[in-house]
Amino acid sequence: MINADIAAALADGVLLGLIYALLGLGLGLVLGLMGVVNMAHGAFVMLGSFLAYELSRRFGIDPVTSLFLALPLFFAVGCLVYRALVSRVAQGSGLLAMFGLMVLLESLGTILWTNDSRVLAGPHSDSSITLGGIALAQVRLLAGGVALILIGSVWAFLRFTLTGRAVRAVGQNRAAATALGIDASRLAATTFGLGIACAGAAGTVLAMVFPFSPNTQVQWLPWAFLVAILGGLGNIANLLAAGLAIGLLQTLCTAVLPFDYVYLALYLLLAATLILRRQGLGGAIRRAS
Repeated sequence: MINADIAAALADGVLLGLIYALLGLGLGLVLGLMGVVNMAHGAFVMLGSFLAYELSRRFGIDPVTSLFLALPLFFAVGCLVYRALVSRVAQGSGLLAMFGLMVLLESLGTILWTNDSRVLAGPHSDSSITLGGIALAQVRLLAGGVALILIGSVWAFLRFTLTGRAVRAVGQNRAAATALGIDASRLAATTFGLGIACAGAAGTVLAMVFPFSPNTQVQWLPWAFLVAILGGLGNIANLLAAGLAIGLLQTLCTAVLPFDYVYLALYLLLAATLILRRQGLGGAIRRAS
């Protein structure tokens, strides 16, 4: 029999891993299919959290409902950012441009909301559900379920729709896709918009579980990179597996290690992954160029 505390940690780790997989999904798609290192990914995650917060505070909109507003809004913003910024800079300058955008968005967030932490209170915040003798926070169950649905939706879009297949074709071989008549520029904007939409959705889901402020984007960016690099760039199934592995590792380390060592273990995992893959982020950039 598995100890009840270990079983609870495993269940919590799975739910946390689903959220982490959604966090890394947008970054992994943009990096794997386009070769763009989106340093502003965490900033868009932060904006997704504050969008849900403002919709809840001003209009009483449930966080899950706010996702239906966040997805098209952030998709449109992502397409605009690609057209106005990403497509206009040289390949080697993209990292610097996205870093500048990250600093700009964090500064604007600080001006609008200060650096005080916020909590997104919803109707399920204080309740729990007992499954198999394990008490699970209802908000984590909801957040994990929403994350899984969104990840599955993106996977189905890329696998079964004509536009999704064209996006994958451009990511695999841009020159060959263009020769076949595919509008690579339009699909690149679609891919970047999809990545930013996933970031905004991740921000909403994370806000259901964790406190947030404008500078928490610095906290979530390494987590997104860890999922993307560990899972394999652009591969949604592997991204999901990586998110689950990281969530389980975090909860199990929390159960057996002092809290200060938990993040050290995860950052060591990120460093080891980059070393073992050898090509690191540069490999993705070279494949997409």
